[in-house]
Amino acid sequence: MTARSDPAPVPGWLVNRGSDAQDAPQTLAAEVGDDRLRRELARELHDQVVQELTATLIDLENFKRQPYDERSVADQVDQVQSSLRRTLRELRQLPYDLRDEDGWQPTFTTTLREFAGGHDARTGVRIYLAVDGDWPSSIRSVAAKQLLRIIREAVNNARLHGGAGSVWVSLLAEDDLARVTILDDGRGLDPYYAEGPGLGILGMRERALLLGGSVTVERAPGKGTMVRLDFPRTALS
Repeated sequence: MTARSDPAPVPGWLVNRGSDAQDAPQTLAAEVGDDRLRRELARELHDQVVQELTATLIDLENFKRQPYDERSVADQVDQVQSSLRRTLRELRQLPYDLRDEDGWQPTFTTTLREFAGGHDARTGVRIYLAVDGDWPSSIRSVAAKQLLRIIREAVNNARLHGGAGSVWVSLLAEDDLARVTILDDGRGLDPYYAEGPGLGILGMRERALLLGGSVTVERAPGKGTMVRLDFPRTALS
């Protein structure tokens, strides 16, 4: 006689006809929703708050190593205050961003240019923006948020990890494909960092998936790092 092991217990909600069976799909949906919210919250906190505070700490550390006078101290205090104000605004905006309400953003490229100008003034790292003629003048708000977060993460990585002095951001849309490329002139990311489990790279890839696309991080020809995001053009409209 062949020995038989006891079958694995069947979840009660599969066999019960009562309220447990009715509640199971709702419970599963709630768990999936909670997991999505946790992931989104982790991405937003890292990309918005942690990056800003890290950059501020590095600025302060660099400032301590340089000769300074009363005027330079006042300027540095102003920069720190501005950074804290941005972080506070981002924390206040976070609950609204997590709602992912649909809508349109007609000022995406303007927002990028403002970010580039502010980043240059604060850090000295120049950002050059090139927009292809087929890139739509208005894109969906959800797509705009994900794209801006990816670009900001790549730019911050170029400065903090690559020591870049210049970054080139290109927006391209043609046929069914859209592409965003961020190229810097730094020393290049360590291959392990680019492929490792860091929240920054992981967050960019998760945001790319939300757009139906993918992110590639690799050393640029010559020197520096290139981040390339490819996704369907339909995500913009």
